[in-house]
Amino acid sequence: MRFLFISRRGASLSLAKKVADEGHIVKFYIHNSNYKKVGSGIITKAVEGEFHNSDIIIFDEAGLGEYANKMSKSKPVLGASLFADLFNTDIDYKKEVLKRCKLELSNKKGKVIYITGWHNGFSFVSPFHSFFKKTKFMENDLSVDTECQGVLLWYHKANKLAKETLYKLRGELKKIGYKGAITFKCSITSEGMAINDVHFGFEYDSTYTALEGLRQPLGETLYRMAFDSIKRVKASSDWLAGLRISIPPYPFPMTEQFSTPVTIKGISLGALKHLWFRDVAYENGEYVSAGSDSNLMAITARGLSPRKAFCRTYRTINNLSIKNVQYRRDLENGLEERYNLIKKWGWI
Repeated sequence: MRFLFISRRGASLSLAKKVADEGHIVKFYIHNSNYKKVGSGIITKAVEGEFHNSDIIIFDEAGLGEYANKMSKSKPVLGASLFADLFNTDIDYKKEVLKRCKLELSNKKGKVIYITGWHNGFSFVSPFHSFFKKTKFMENDLSVDTECQGVLLWYHKANKLAKETLYKLRGELKKIGYKGAITFKCSITSEGMAINDVHFGFEYDSTYTALEGLRQPLGETLYRMAFDSIKRVKASSDWLAGLRISIPPYPFPMTEQFSTPVTIKGISLGALKHLWFRDVAYENGEYVSAGSDSNLMAITARGLSPRKAFCRTYRTINNLSIKNVQYRRDLENGLEERYNLIKKWGWI
């Protein structure tokens, strides 16, 4: 099969590489010119004139809905649409859609949990997955907020949380035919659940962490999701952990001072399946930073407990050699207790 991955900032680099390693023909295109070096030497790059030479097109984030809608007229498209862009960016429209589904946003605080469902255009693909994430850059939840510094994720059947969130979107989703991921951010207390936000499109680094637990070929999964035929995937029952590693100036904007490539040493063939490259290229026989935003990669692992899963990510990092590497070492703290409390309240 022929896959085209279209990316804003290189998020699907490793997805594309893993699908290519399964034997498919894969092209990778980055829309943002500041990220053009990402993936060089790792994956075959596409040019716009080649877009028709594909069987399926995958957008790794919402935000390119106009392109997605045009392409969907002749190809199956996964991960983006004009509807998704409007929903994500226009708060009034988001509230209107949610109201039709008997849902509403709230700023109430509680124990935060995220739940994601993958939709095939007609129905949700089971199982769902839920996760906790930590976004503060430094340990002990200090410093600035980032997209994500670490994730604890697990797959599960439809539970109370799914039925009170994702299930209520089913009618609206079927009408628009959206294919891709939908994530609810919720706050749980002993008194109930509040929806803080809803987002259409793949999110990071939870997408990488979820795929660590996938127990079937990635290319086949994506292809069947785009063609409406998949209803269930095989997924691990283990705890799944994801950890982001970076170098300066992340999480701040790139500057000329930090643009010199940094070598990434110690990557073994065994470790590659747990590495999800972002700002990385391959030059002169070495993996190096690509100089776009210094968000190098996520490392994922599974384990019988949250602590064991995160310990495996730390073990992988210890085998790498990266100058000025940055990552949090306290990601598992408090997450199992949060899980147990939300479970006690009957939501998971």
